[in-house]
Amino acid sequence: MLKRKSILLGILVIIACIALSFLFAGMKKAPKEKETVAKEIVLPVQEVQNKELDLHLSVVGKLEAYSKMEVYAEVSGILESSNKAFLEGIQFSAGETLLSINKDKFESEVFSKRSSFMNKIANILPDLKYDYPDSYSVWEQYLKNFDVERFISPIPEPFNEKEKYYLAGKSVYSDYYNLKSQEEQLRKYNISAPFAGEVIESNIRPGTLVMSGQKLGEFVNTNVFDLVVGVDLNNLDGIEVGNEVKLYSNATGQKWNGKVRRISNKIDDKTQMVNVYISVSGKGLKESMFLNADISLVHNVLGIEIPRRLLADSKHVFIVNDKKVHLQEVNVIQRKENTVIIEGLPNGSLLALKIFAIHEGLIVDPVKNMQ
Repeated sequence: MLKRKSILLGILVIIACIALSFLFAGMKKAPKEKETVAKEIVLPVQEVQNKELDLHLSVVGKLEAYSKMEVYAEVSGILESSNKAFLEGIQFSAGETLLSINKDKFESEVFSKRSSFMNKIANILPDLKYDYPDSYSVWEQYLKNFDVERFISPIPEPFNEKEKYYLAGKSVYSDYYNLKSQEEQLRKYNISAPFAGEVIESNIRPGTLVMSGQKLGEFVNTNVFDLVVGVDLNNLDGIEVGNEVKLYSNATGQKWNGKVRRISNKIDDKTQMVNVYISVSGKGLKESMFLNADISLVHNVLGIEIPRRLLADSKHVFIVNDKKVHLQEVNVIQRKENTVIIEGLPNGSLLALKIFAIHEGLIVDPVKNMQ
């Protein structure tokens, strides 16, 4: 009985505690709701001040000799020694002999051909004297001046068709042109420099056998070079023949002045660039040397240069007008590695200096010159 009273008493105490907790909870005042405060986004901006910009394009290219000749043998024979060897680094003047191939045997054959042609002229002189007296004295003088050790002179022109047919019947013309052909081949045993320059490659040495069609080396003009640079289509506008170019070498620190000589009409399949050839001359230039080029473009613009990251896309930027963000179209004149030159923004426009989390119509608090 006593145990039952203790349990009932405990239950009453628990019920009383719960009732009191609800009573005190009802008496507690509800917390006030915090007032919502509208905040504007602070956006750094730059006031646009357009100015005239000199446009330049910086590119890198490789030098090529403007006049370059790969030397091939057109005849066979033993390469002869000379006072000036055809070796890399050796310079030759225009018209100077680069290489000589022994021509003794072939030259003897040519002498024999000339002698045979001389005999043929002598044999037809009696017929010419009686049948074509007007031509006789001309051919007689031609025979007197004939020298088997000298290149043949042009034969006299016939006075009429009858004489022409007579000479053709005697094989005068065919023998003459066969002899001229052999003489032209004889000239190929000596290879002369077509311009002043330097040997940059030599594949042959005196005393060795040279075969027809064999490459003997390369010869270049070391006075005038072309710097070949690739320009993408976006920057090709403004480059014209005659544009001034500043050139310099990172390796030597030297500087040169050049001009755009020509512009290719072909686009490289792999790079999608157009080759521009810049003429340059001066000391210190070498075949295949890399140079930096600063090309002056033909037209200047009234605009500004901004970081590329401020472009919302290829041709839009964000500006702020009456604290509201607007997407503004611009004309991108030139794209550089980290910056672009644009025009189309009026002076006084507020250019947004960041584009992350910015969109058309956003209300902002523009702050000038914050970076």
